[in-house]
Amino acid sequence: MSVVITAVVSIFIVAWFICFVYESGVSMNSDKLKWLVKGKKIYEPYYVSKKDIVQVFAAALMVRIVVYIISVVYLYIFSDETTFAFSDFLSAWNRWDAPNYIDIANKGYAGCTENGQHLFLVFFPLYPWLLRALHLLITDWEVACLVLSTFAFALGACFFYAALSLEYGKSIAQKSLVLLSVYPFAFFFGGMMTESLFFCVMSAGFYFVRRHNWVAVGLIGILCTLCRVQGILLLGVAGVEFFVFYKPFLMVKQKQGLEFLKLLFTKGIWICTMFIGNIIYFYINYKIEGNPFQFSVYQKEHWYHGTTYFTNALEEIVSYAFGDSTTNTLKASIWLPELVLFIFTIVLLFYGLRRHSLKYTAFLFVYTLVNYSVTFLISGGRYMSCAFPLFIILGEFSNRHKKYYPWIIAFSSMLFIVYLAGFISWKQIM
Repeated sequence: MSVVITAVVSIFIVAWFICFVYESGVSMNSDKLKWLVKGKKIYEPYYVSKKDIVQVFAAALMVRIVVYIISVVYLYIFSDETTFAFSDFLSAWNRWDAPNYIDIANKGYAGCTENGQHLFLVFFPLYPWLLRALHLLITDWEVACLVLSTFAFALGACFFYAALSLEYGKSIAQKSLVLLSVYPFAFFFGGMMTESLFFCVMSAGFYFVRRHNWVAVGLIGILCTLCRVQGILLLGVAGVEFFVFYKPFLMVKQKQGLEFLKLLFTKGIWICTMFIGNIIYFYINYKIEGNPFQFSVYQKEHWYHGTTYFTNALEEIVSYAFGDSTTNTLKASIWLPELVLFIFTIVLLFYGLRRHSLKYTAFLFVYTLVNYSVTFLISGGRYMSCAFPLFIILGEFSNRHKKYYPWIIAFSSMLFIVYLAGFISWKQIM
C-alpha cells in the first residue's frame, strides 16, 4: 500500500510542478502536456457589496445558532434529569482541548502545569490571547469561547466568500461556503477550539493573496502562524500566487530579470513577515522551558503525536479501522472517516489540478500531508474542516453538475447531525 500511495502522490507532484512552471511563464510545446496545462476556466469575477457581506455574516451567525439549538434539543431528548440549566449547554461544548485553552487564557502558559511540566505549550497562543481580551467584556470563560468562535466563523465566512467570488464568481462561492458549513465535522467551528479562528485568519490571508496585497498577506500571516502550526502554509499559497501572477520565467526570457528581483524584494519580501508569528511562539517556549522547540517534545512524549512519513500514518489508520480489537465507536468516529477523507481528498486533487488555481491545490495537498504525517492521528476529521480548497473544488464540481449538489448537501448534513450527536455524547470525536 505504501508504494502505491507514494507513486500516486509523486504523480500528482510532478503534474503540479509542470502546471506551475507553465503558469510561471514557460511555454509548453509538447502536445502531450497541453491537455494538462490548459484546462482552467476563467470565471467572471463578482465583487461583493456591503449588502453581500452583511448577508453572509448574518447567515453564518444563524448557522452557528441553529447548531447550538440542535445541541440543546439533543441534550433535552437524551437526558433523564428534571432540570436543565444554561451551564449544561456550556458543559456540552467544553470538552477535549477546550479546557486547556481556557486555562491558558486564564493563567498564562507559565501557570498551566501538569506533573510539574508545561504540557500545554503545544497549544498556539492566538486563541487564548483573544479569549483573554474578550474576557474583559464577557466574564464567563465558556461564553466568551463560544462568542469568539461564533464571530470568528462569521467573519471568516465573509473573507472566504469574498475571495472565492473574485476567483470563481457568485454561484461557486455560495456553494463552496454551504458545503464547508455542512461538512460532517463543521460543528467544531462553533466549539471552544481554534477551528473557527484558523478559518478566519486563513480565509483573510487567501482573500489578500487573491487581491495581491502582499503587505496585508504578511501581517495576516503573523496571525495564522500564531494560531496553528499549519498557518505557515499561507507562505506557500502566497508564493505560488506571486510567481503565477508575475511570471518570472517569462520576465527573464524578456530580459526583465532585474525587474522581477525588484518586485521580489519590494513586494514579495512582505510575505516573509509571517515568520514573526513562529518566532513569537518559539520565544514563548524558550521563556517558559528554555527550549524554543519544547512543544515538539511534549507533543511526542505526552500527546503521542510524533512526526512520521504519511504512508506510515495511513497504515496505522488502516490497522485501527479494520482491526479486530478496535471498537465500533472508534472505527466510526475516528479511523474510517480519516481514511475516507484522505482518499476523497486525493481524488479531488487530481480532478482540481487542471481546473483550479495552483495555490488552492498546493495548499490542499500540503495541508493534507502535514495532517496525515503524525502518529496516532485522532483528530483528522476536525483538522480537515480547515482544508478550504476541498470545499472549493467540490463547490465547482457541484456547480458543473448541479444535479449532484442537493444529494451532496443532504448526505453531508446527515453526517453532520450524527457526528454532532456523538460529540455531545462524549464519543471519541475530537
